[in-house]
Amino acid sequence: MKPRNRPRPAVVLLLVLAVLPAACGRSWEDGTSSEELPQGTLEIGDNDPLVLQVDLALNSRTQAQGLMEVEEIPNDYGMVFLWSDTGTHSFYMKNTLIPLDIAWWDEDGRIVDIQTMQPCTEDPCQTYVPAAEHIGAVEVNAGLLEAAGIEVGDPVRLTRA
Repeated sequence: MKPRNRPRPAVVLLLVLAVLPAACGRSWEDGTSSEELPQGTLEIGDNDPLVLQVDLALNSRTQAQGLMEVEEIPNDYGMVFLWSDTGTHSFYMKNTLIPLDIAWWDEDGRIVDIQTMQPCTEDPCQTYVPAAEHIGAVEVNAGLLEAAGIEVGDPVRLTRA
């Protein structure tokens, strides 16, 4: 029987050090997201829309991770959550380090609810439940939607890159 090759301690240490920065907090300081997610552009509003570069969280793993451990995001960035059918998907901010606004939209591409969510590092965390069924949501820096004049009923247009 041939013996299995075991990684040498130095190799294991290098692998741990390579992964450690991502585990200690993510940030978009260099203008790129820290995960390989599909990307796109999201426009919210009519006359002078808010235009965001977005990462798309399309599956349960990326949706559960969301913006956890992220230390900061630019004001022209958002994370979009899309579902295959209309429903009511609540959010919580466990291990999320920055306050976020969230806007949910329906199948007609109209915002149905907007809320501001606060960071939470200890249980129990507040659950944010939208006022209506929806098919998508976007998270952005807290205060950004109000500053841009975004309101319930505004249109949302998503273009995938």
